Amino acid sequence: MNTAEKKIKTSKRNTVLALVMLLMTNVLLSISLVGISKYTLREQMNQRMLDIANTAAYMLNGDELGALTAEDAGTEPYHRALDTLRAFQENIQLDYIYGIKDMGDGTFTFTIDPDPDDPGEFGSPIATTDALVKASKGTPSVDMESYEDEWGRFYSAYSPVYDSQGNITGIVGVDFNAEWYDGKLNSIRMVALGITAAALLVGVGISLIMMTQNRKRFADMMKTIGELDAATQRLDRTILQSPKNKLGLRSEGGNAALKAISESESTKKAAGSEYEELSSSLTSVYGRLKNYVEYIDSEVYTDQVTDTGNKAAYKLRISKLDEAIAAGKAKFTVAFFDINGLKKVYVAKGYEAGDALMFECARLIKKLFGGGNVFHVTGDEFVVITDEAALIDTEILLAKFESELRQYNSGRDEEYRLSVAKGAAAYKPNRTKSFRQVFIEAKEKCDKDKAEYYARINKSK
Repeated sequence: MNTAEKKIKTSKRNTVLALVMLLMTNVLLSISLVGISKYTLREQMNQRMLDIANTAAYMLNGDELGALTAEDAGTEPYHRALDTLRAFQENIQLDYIYGIKDMGDGTFTFTIDPDPDDPGEFGSPIATTDALVKASKGTPSVDMESYEDEWGRFYSAYSPVYDSQGNITGIVGVDFNAEWYDGKLNSIRMVALGITAAALLVGVGISLIMMTQNRKRFADMMKTIGELDAATQRLDRTILQSPKNKLGLRSEGGNAALKAISESESTKKAAGSEYEELSSSLTSVYGRLKNYVEYIDSEVYTDQVTDTGNKAAYKLRISKLDEAIAAGKAKFTVAFFDINGLKKVYVAKGYEAGDALMFECARLIKKLFGGGNVFHVTGDEFVVITDEAALIDTEILLAKFESELRQYNSGRDEEYRLSVAKGAAAYKPNRTKSFRQVFIEAKEKCDKDKAEYYARINKSK
C-alpha cells in the first residue's frame, strides 16, 4: 500500500471515528442539558414560590389573621388580609395564593382565599404535605412532589405567619401549575433532541467537506492562519509598549487581561500532521484574540473603581432601551442606589477607604442583580437596569439587599458601616415615553429614602 492510499484510508477512519465520537458527545450533552435544565428550572420555580410566600406572609398581620373565623367575613381585618393576598393573586404570575390554619391535630384548613372564581371555603380541609407540616413548625418549605386536588395538580410553597409575640398564627400557601412545569421540561427535551440532530448533521457535513477538500485549499488556509498568527504577535507588541508600566493602576479586569497579553506565548507545537498544525495555529490565534477582547472590554465598558459598567456602558444600555420603547417592545425596571455619608468617609479616612466602601457596595449590588446590570454613573451613585423584570421582583431583591447590608455591617465599627439609599421604578407601557422618565421616578424614591435616613439620624442625636 503506497503512502497516498494510506493517507486516504487514515482520513476515512479518522472521519468515521470523529462522527461516532460526535454522536456520543451530543447524546451525553443532551442528557446533561436536560438534567441541568430540569434542576435549574425547579430551583428557580421553588425560589420564586418561596419569595412570594415569604413576602406575603411578612405583609400579613399575624395578630389579626390568627383571630379570624368564618363569621368574620366582611369585617375590616378580614378585608385587610384578603386585599393583601388579592394583590399577589392579581399582579404576580401564579395560580393560587391562600391562607391556611393549623388545626393542631395534624390537619389543616383554608382561611382566606382571594380566588375570584372558585375560592376555598373558610374552614374546609386542605391536603396535608411534608412542606406544609414544616411550615407549620416555622420553616418555609416547598413541595418536592406535585399533588392533586379538586382544583388541579400543583407544586406548592408554604410560609408561616407570625404574630407580634412571635407565635405562628397561620400559613400562606402558593400554588404553581404542575402542567406548566411539565410542559417546560418537554420543551427542553425537544430542544435537546433538535440540537443533537442538528449538531450531528453539521458534523457529517463538515466531515464530508474535509474529506473532499483538496490539498491546495488546505495549504491556503494554513498560509492565512500563519499570517493572522504573525499579525496577532505584532499586535501583542503594540499593545504592551505603552500600557505595560501602568499595570498597578488598572482595574482587576484590566490587569488580568493585560497580564494575559504580556505573558502570552505561542502555543504552537511541533506538528505531526497537517491537522495538528492547523489545530495548534487556531489555538494560538484564538488565545490571543480572546485576550484582546477581554482587554478591550475591561478598558471601554468597565468602571475602574467598582468593576461595574461605566458611563459608556450605561449610555449604550439606555440607547437600546429607548429603541425598544419606541418599538413598543420594552419591559424593564430601574433601581437607583446612593451611598449615605460617603463624602464624610473620604474626608475622615481618605479616598482609599471611600473607594473601598464604594467597591463593597457595588459587590453587594452585583451579587443580587448581576454584574451586567449594574452601572456606576457618578460619584456615590449606582443604577441597576433589569430587563423583563416586574417591579415586585425588583422590590424583593431590594429587601434581600437590605439583608446583605445588615450582614456586611455586622461586627464592623460604625464609621466603616455601609448605608445605602435606594428606590426603584418600572417601565409602564403607554405611559412612559423614555428611559429618563423611569430613571427620574426611581431617583425620586431613592432621594426620599435618603431624606428619611438622615431624618432618623438627626432624630437619634
